Amino acid sequence: MNKLEARKIALKRRIELYNDNLNNLVVKKLIPVIKDYKNIGIYYPIGKEINILSIMDIYPDKNFYLPITNEEISFVKYNKGDALYDGLFNTKEPKGTIVDRSNIDCFIIPCLAISKSKKRLGYGKGYYDRYLSNYNGIKIGVIYKELNNLDFIDDDFDVVLNIIIEG
Repeated sequence: MNKLEARKIALKRRIELYNDNLNNLVVKKLIPVIKDYKNIGIYYPIGKEINILSIMDIYPDKNFYLPITNEEISFVKYNKGDALYDGLFNTKEPKGTIVDRSNIDCFIIPCLAISKSKKRLGYGKGYYDRYLSNYNGIKIGVIYKELNNLDFIDDDFDVVLNIIIEG
C-alpha cells in the first residue's frame, strides 16, 4: 500500500489501541536502552502517540531536548516543569536556544507505522526525515506493536531506525 493509505490505517488503529498501560510498558523498555546516553531527544506526545515523558523522572541526571517546529524541526533543552507553548500541529514546545544535533546522543521518535525495512512513517511533512538525514547517533522508534512491520512502500529518504520499541 502507499503511505497515504498506511497513514489512514495507522491513525485509525492507533486510536483503537491507545491505553495508559502502553505508555508505562514502553518507558520500561526504554530504560535499559538509553541508560548510557546523556543527551536525549524526545517528543511531546500529540494525538494518541505513546507518552514517554515519564522517562525524565527515571533519569533526572540526563539532558532532554524537545522539538520546536518552524520551517524545519530543531531541538531545545527541556527540563521538567519548564513552560511549554503551543506550536505547530498542536504540539507543545519549549523556548530556548537551539542545540546542534551533533550534541544529542540519541533521539526517541514517535512513529505512526514502521515498514518492513525499519523505516519510519510519520505524518507526511518530512521534518524528522530531513533533520535526521546523515545523523550518526542512535534513532529509536516508538510504535504500537500492531503498527510495526506494516506493509507499505517506503522511500529512500525515510528515516531508518536503529532500535524499535513496541508498546
